[in-house]
Amino acid sequence: MKVTVKAATDTGKVREHNEDSFLTLGGKSSPPGVDALLVVADGMGGHAAGEVASQMTVAGIQRAIAGEDLTSRELRGIALGGLLGKMLEDVNRQVWEAGQTPERHRMGTTCTLAAIRGDQLFLAHIGDSRAYLLRNGELHQVSTDHSWVEEEVATGTLTREEARIHPNRNVITRAIGLDPSAQIDVSAIPIENGDLVLLCSDGLNSMIDDDEITRILKENAPEQVCQALIDAANDAGGHDNTSVVIAVVGEHAGVRMPITDPATKDTVDIGLRPSLWGRARRFVFRRK
Repeated sequence: MKVTVKAATDTGKVREHNEDSFLTLGGKSSPPGVDALLVVADGMGGHAAGEVASQMTVAGIQRAIAGEDLTSRELRGIALGGLLGKMLEDVNRQVWEAGQTPERHRMGTTCTLAAIRGDQLFLAHIGDSRAYLLRNGELHQVSTDHSWVEEEVATGTLTREEARIHPNRNVITRAIGLDPSAQIDVSAIPIENGDLVLLCSDGLNSMIDDDEITRILKENAPEQVCQALIDAANDAGGHDNTSVVIAVVGEHAGVRMPITDPATKDTVDIGLRPSLWGRARRFVFRRK
């Protein structure tokens, strides 16, 4: 299977600064041993500290990836997911240490990190930035929001739509940099030819619902879909920064695929097993 990656970010209509950061490594730039690597981080904290936290997180991941041999036999299976989780744990410590100054006190960031290898999507995740999988025209959220409203949805106190517009929707229960240690959700999800993977900061899903996200993903080519999602979020109010990263696996039936140079894409191996770990101690932080 082959993977096409695209990304875009925007400050929105209300914020003065963009505290989101993202990373895409695919095709010729993909790390050896994986077909694509995707990251979205949404920073929080005053005096530009959120921007610092998200940039530190993305840069730390990029350094860590460059220092690993992802082709090693030890990382051929589910151990790759564990490695991604360990990377976020290490980055968490770095961001926390950098935050031990008055001007950066309690700075932090969400982070959703994804690696695609063969027929598996590996995720390491903390906070409320999301990972979605579009398959056969149906959108599935494959990450869990670490937020107060998500806990209320889980208990049945709030509906999903009520949570999306609730005044406490920005209260998160986990993030990078708020504590010297962090427990990360790590998972491996089987993927198929034709799937589309979407990572986004909450500036997207807080402004438009999943039905609208699905429609835009299905109606736009990869070159246009990220900007189309951002435009929709801004048209709905643009209350936050919005970052969007997609990975199209093979020829996605629901997305208009342009003719591309096959030399820019990589072939990957297959045959890994899904798993899921990760529970965290609870803290509460109101972002932005």
